Amino acid sequence: MLGLLRWPSIQWELALAYRDAGPEGRVALGALFNGLNRFLGAYLGEFVGELCLNAFFVLSGRVIWRSAALPRWIGAVGVVSGLLGWTAMWRNVTDVVAPAAVLNNAVLPIWMVIFGIGLLRVSPAHDMRRDR
Repeated sequence: MLGLLRWPSIQWELALAYRDAGPEGRVALGALFNGLNRFLGAYLGEFVGELCLNAFFVLSGRVIWRSAALPRWIGAVGVVSGLLGWTAMWRNVTDVVAPAAVLNNAVLPIWMVIFGIGLLRVSPAHDMRRDR
């Protein structure tokens, strides 16, 4: 949320100040704009967002793995996708994880489609009967 909230607040005010600033002021405002964009957008916004998203994938995969409602392989793919995402989220910090980030860009949409189709195939009545 921090990554998105920067646009109508801090970044907006910097853009208004930039419009009226002289050449030296524009250099300073540009540096501030870029620094806040990197910190609030890339480091906090993307990093924390991906941390939480991949935690959801790992936990969902674990639940699927332990459930009889869907095949266990779907749960395994979810856990692997989340772990790969946790590795790839460091791409803004170090280039060492670049291969994992590239792989994650392919695995993530595949996992989301598999997960969505799997959820559509689960009947709520099936789960309720099983819990009794």
